[in-house]
Amino acid sequence: MVPALAALVGCNNGPATVSGVDPCLPQVYNEAACLYATQHQGYYYGGAWYHHAYTMPFIYYHNGYSGYVGSGGRVRSLGASAYSPHVGGSSVGRTTVVRGGFGGIGGIRGFGGS
Repeated sequence: MVPALAALVGCNNGPATVSGVDPCLPQVYNEAACLYATQHQGYYYGGAWYHHAYTMPFIYYHNGYSGYVGSGGRVRSLGASAYSPHVGGSSVGRTTVVRGGFGGIGGIRGFGGS
């Protein structure tokens, strides 16, 4: 490998990406996950968050999927649980952490002293 190219490859500190699992790709399209991804600029996959800047609205990716399937493209379904924020698609066995803030420390509990 050319040393300059090797240096560039070694310095890539950009965000992690998972090739081929973006829910808006026609090959693995998942309508609900793609809608969420375009609204939140990223998607969950295998319980991890992957930021992705979608430059087009959801309908663009939906129409791309429709055209892909209409021209004979094959879709590999990853299942809805693959795009869950929790590994395995379920929150069973996980605890919810509530951190302080106006909603967590004020209001209802209030101060009991005088």
